[in-house]
Amino acid sequence: MVLDLDETLVHYYEVNREGKFRIRPGCDKFLKEMSQLYEVVIFTAAMQDYADWVLDSIDKNKYISHRMYRQHASPTGMVFVKDLSKIGRPLNKCIIVDNVAENFSLQPDNGIFIKSWFHDPTDTALLELAPLLKRKLNF
Repeated sequence: MVLDLDETLVHYYEVNREGKFRIRPGCDKFLKEMSQLYEVVIFTAAMQDYADWVLDSIDKNKYISHRMYRQHASPTGMVFVKDLSKIGRPLNKCIIVDNVAENFSLQPDNGIFIKSWFHDPTDTALLELAPLLKRKLNF
């Protein structure tokens, strides 16, 4: 399972030029559950130093198996396309969850769009997605 980072799992913002981030509600539970069923890969269009800072903070229990960054994506106009073939796993066994559908445009059948998250503390998108992903194991 491939997961996007920004606006899928977290939202980055600045206060007085200091970088901070909010974690989407249910993120830890979602990562824990999915790591028991899938090999969890983060594929972000973010720069590696920023992504590692966030991921080191939100993944204390090491639910995430692999990390891929901007240098692994293909810039196409204003979007960094995430080519799942670069993961080195059979495409028929890969699924990507991202808040930008264009990011998985090379393998649209493997993508699940999730609404962007910024700060809503009552958001349940990850928790609602978990049952679908549990059923997808046999795709």
